[in-house]
Amino acid sequence: MDSQSKWIATRVRLGWALLAVGVVLAGAGVWLEFQYLYVANNFRILTGLGILLGGIGIGFVVRYRPALKDTLSARRLNAEERDERTVLIRARAGNRAYWVSAALIYVGLMWVSFAWAGLPQLGSDAVWYYLAACVLIPFGVYIASILYDERNL
Repeated sequence: MDSQSKWIATRVRLGWALLAVGVVLAGAGVWLEFQYLYVANNFRILTGLGILLGGIGIGFVVRYRPALKDTLSARRLNAEERDERTVLIRARAGNRAYWVSAALIYVGLMWVSFAWAGLPQLGSDAVWYYLAACVLIPFGVYIASILYDERNL
């Protein structure tokens, strides 16, 4: 087995491991939520983490498993992953997403800091949704930036 095949096999194993951990965490979160209804803790965080890890695992398996049997496809995938253009595009997208997340978090911190001066107080639900937006919006910027740069670079 050459180094490219080992690399692909490692990615597939990682995908299966992430999927398994995700299923276990999601199942545990659902079970704990129904088992301990009287507890003030919200066990949906475990379910959400399980769904996230399971989704990442599925992405790895779907992307790399077909390349296990086809050496030409494995070489192409390996070259694509390490291509300088692809690395540059991902780095630029990550940089843009970082600055968007930094700006969102700064705005949230300033909002909370100046709430004493007349801005409305953020309730716990509003803070939760704002923090979720601080995660999802930069992710959307990252994906959109990759798609834009793929076409225009």
